[in-house]
Amino acid sequence: MNAGRSVAIAALLCSLALASGAGCARNQRLDVGYPEAGVNRALLASVPPQRVGISPVVDRRLDTSRIGSLPNDGRAIVTRRPVSDIVRDALTVEVSRNGHAVLPDAQDVVLAAEVEEFWLDVVVGRSHAQYVGKVVLALAVVDGRNGETLFTRHYAATNRREADADAKDVAREVMDAALARTLHDFATDPQVVAAFDRRAR
Repeated sequence: MNAGRSVAIAALLCSLALASGAGCARNQRLDVGYPEAGVNRALLASVPPQRVGISPVVDRRLDTSRIGSLPNDGRAIVTRRPVSDIVRDALTVEVSRNGHAVLPDAQDVVLAAEVEEFWLDVVVGRSHAQYVGKVVLALAVVDGRNGETLFTRHYAATNRREADADAKDVAREVMDAALARTLHDFATDPQVVAAFDRRAR
């Protein structure tokens, strides 16, 4: 490995850690989320407003302690909050922005979610780094009256970006985008809409 590439990798690792409030000797911590301002109303908004419950999100990943590893030294990339909380909050935002009320009780429908993948790969080249984020969720729509599962499907999305080795915030932005795309696919799925509409009748 030449000296220039070594410097680029070191700069990337330190800038990622510093951008997240950690020193170069600590894990990188990302504040991943789904800002409400980034949610656009989708097909799910065409259904009459429903009272929606969200079950505790289950994290099925084999390693729930991290969402990736930094190149070169293998330090962990972690989230500031548990991934299950991130996904639950994102579901709440998506459903609410589409005109439905998320409530702890008196539910018309209940959403059950499982996290199957939530991962960030970072590959460093000579002068740029490639960031690839992937989110895979299993989501089910359940009748709030009798517990019948109305619909279930896996949703997966990736986001990739190339940036300078010393770029800040790119890792978080890539994961934010992958999560947003996954939930947007859910909110634009005609079968999800049919399940909501079935309960509304």
